[in-house]
Amino acid sequence: MPMIVDPAAPHVTPPERITSPDGWFAAIVDELWAGAVLSVDYTAGTALPAAATVMQVRITRTDPGAAPVPVRSADPAWAIEGVGTAYDSEAPLGVAVVYTAVPVYADGTTGPSSSLAVTVPAPEAGDDRDLWIKSVDEPGLSLRAMVVDWSGASSTARQDTADVAGSPYVAVAYDTASAEAVQVTVDVPPGDVDRMRELLRSGVLLAQARPGYYFPDSFHVPGDVTGPTPTGKLGSSEGYRFGWTIQPVARPDTAEQPMRLPAWSWDALAEQFGSWDAVAASYSSWASLSTNGVT
Repeated sequence: MPMIVDPAAPHVTPPERITSPDGWFAAIVDELWAGAVLSVDYTAGTALPAAATVMQVRITRTDPGAAPVPVRSADPAWAIEGVGTAYDSEAPLGVAVVYTAVPVYADGTTGPSSSLAVTVPAPEAGDDRDLWIKSVDEPGLSLRAMVVDWSGASSTARQDTADVAGSPYVAVAYDTASAEAVQVTVDVPPGDVDRMRELLRSGVLLAQARPGYYFPDSFHVPGDVTGPTPTGKLGSSEGYRFGWTIQPVARPDTAEQPMRLPAWSWDALAEQFGSWDAVAASYSSWASLSTNGVT
C-alpha cells in the first residue's frame, strides 16, 4: 500500500533531549502530561568507571528556593549495569528545576553526581484549561480542567487560649497554622466526565496551576466532591462541573516507589503486542521499552 504524504502538513518536532555535561544523565520534557522522562546511561561517552556494577540511581529535584527532594520513581530507581529510567510528574510548572542523579554500586557505595536543568511548561495565560489535576498513583488519569470558581484561601489557626488571673489579656499557646485550603469548581467536556469521576476518587492528587495564580502545588485527597453538574441542558454537548475541597496534605512518601508512566503499563503493552518477540523487535533496549520509546 503506498504511503500518502501531505506536503502541507507541519513536521513533527521531536522532543528536546537535555543531557548533563558528562553525557550520562538525560531528560525529555513530556508536555502532553506535564512531566519529565529521566534516564541514565553510565556506559555512554566516556563511561563511568565500573559502570557495569551500578545497580541503582537516586535522582533528586531542586525547585526554586527549596531543598532537594527525591523523585518519586527514583528513590532509588533500578539502573542495572548502569542504565535506568525514571519519571517525574510532580515538578512545578513554568519554572526551571534542577535534577541530580547519583549512581549506586552493587556494594552500596555511590559515584559522582550528574545534574541538568529543565522547565516543565505551565498552561499559557488565557488558556481555558488552566488547572492540572494529577493522580499520584495512576498518572494516566491526570487531566487539565478549566477553573470556573476558586474561593479565597483559608488557613485554620492552631491556638489554645486561657484566661490569666488579674490580666485583661488571655494567654495563647499556638502552633503553625494549617496549609491554605481552597474550594474549587472546574468545568470539563463530556468526554472527560467519567475520567474525572475516577480521578477524584483515586487517592492522593496533586493540583498545579501556573505561577501567576500564586497557588502552591498541593497534594490532597478531594473532600466534599460535587458533580458532575451540567452547565446547560442535560444531554447537551456543553461542559460539566465538579467541585471539591483542596486541603493540602504532606507529600506522600517516595521511598521504593515504582516507576509510573502516564498511559503506559504492562497491560498497554499486552494490548499492542502478541508476543515478547514482537516487543523485542520494536524496542532497542529495556530503557526504551520502559518509557515507550521516549528515551
